[in-house]
Amino acid sequence: MKRLFIISIVLLIGSWCFSQEIELNGSLNTSSEKRFQRAIGIGVQYQHDLGQSCKFGLRMQYISNNSKFDQIKYIDADPIMPFIEKFNSTSHRLSFRFNIQGLLLNRENYSISLGPEISYNILWGKDQIERFIVPNLKWDKFSENTGAGALGLGLISKVEVKNFISPQYSLCFTIRPEFTTSGIIAKGYNRVFSGVMGLMEFQIGLKYRFKT
Repeated sequence: MKRLFIISIVLLIGSWCFSQEIELNGSLNTSSEKRFQRAIGIGVQYQHDLGQSCKFGLRMQYISNNSKFDQIKYIDADPIMPFIEKFNSTSHRLSFRFNIQGLLLNRENYSISLGPEISYNILWGKDQIERFIVPNLKWDKFSENTGAGALGLGLISKVEVKNFISPQYSLCFTIRPEFTTSGIIAKGYNRVFSGVMGLMEFQIGLKYRFKT
């Protein structure tokens, strides 16, 4: 009985692994948040088949960026009393994502898939700020540590080129538009990341399938 149980577990794990895929990717990102414009990232995704025309995926993606930008603001909304802020920002994003992809087209050498994706994002970084207030006619320098968490809702669209190098490898091109929710959590930090962020991510990845 014990031997039969062990054999059953091995067979179950084996059949589960045969429909698994692992993908490693690099990414280029743009965003309505200036801190994440032209950011680069790396990530890993696990995928599992759900029947013949659908699969689910779990992804972890890390994105970082160094950026410089200016902002002009007004004291108490007074247009004759502006102040200028120059930012030198280092920002990071760690994203945990869940997606479901439906196969729109599945051929021997390529496939096209599309589906929804939800994510939880951890955002953190540091701003070096120079502020020039017009009435004072001087620059002030200071820094701020920033941190936040946000839920995201997006879409994943992927083109997969099969039989790349060998039948078990595929070259993947993915586009991911996403919006984070307005309910950003920023306990204990200055709340500098935008309440709602639009993000677009372009990925190229190499995928390995455990069964051809």
